Amino acid sequence: MLSYRLKSLIKFVEKEDKIIDIGCDHALLDIDLVKNNYVNNMIVSDIHKLALESGEKNIKAANLTKKIDARLGAGLEVLSESDDINTIIISGMGTNTIIEILNNDYLEKINKLIIQSNNNHAELRTHVIKLGFYITDEEYFVDANKNYINIVFKRGHKKYHKDDLHYGPFLKNDPKYLEFELNNCLKIKKLIPNNKLKYQLKLDLEIKRLRKYLERSR
Repeated sequence: MLSYRLKSLIKFVEKEDKIIDIGCDHALLDIDLVKNNYVNNMIVSDIHKLALESGEKNIKAANLTKKIDARLGAGLEVLSESDDINTIIISGMGTNTIIEILNNDYLEKINKLIIQSNNNHAELRTHVIKLGFYITDEEYFVDANKNYINIVFKRGHKKYHKDDLHYGPFLKNDPKYLEFELNNCLKIKKLIPNNKLKYQLKLDLEIKRLRKYLERSR
């Protein structure tokens, strides 16, 4: 059964998307996308052999071996010039790994990124925008007591304020996300020793900004 975390990605997929799902794991998302005609076919990849073998078994069980091409390898390295891919899905990885994957010449052919990073979302936004993309959608949600953020990028350029990159141009208007970040900051503040004045002042400024956006979002 598809988890809510994976289901959350489906809404961002469009019929014209020609997808590679990098780090497909058991390929459950990909099977759902093809089986329910969100896309006609796709490529999936994973750097871990056992994970890919599990995905291949699931693909075979769903009778989709002709529509889902499973490949073993790292990121975009599994693609060739003959592959017609314009969209990348990456979920369940950290930002540093995602950035490494995107730093590839094949990215010039990509028009859309659907990314669910585990951390450092400000760094992710900043880097991907420098690669020639802009943000078209964002989503914050909780699944199994874990917090997740989806970000969708499309090829193009747009200017952003530093707070757009830090909180997200869409998420800075989402009260649930802002409350989550504010509560984190308040918890951290209680743990900072009194002699760490520099960190306290920095955190106070962060709390002030979050409260400002939270008030605006309501």
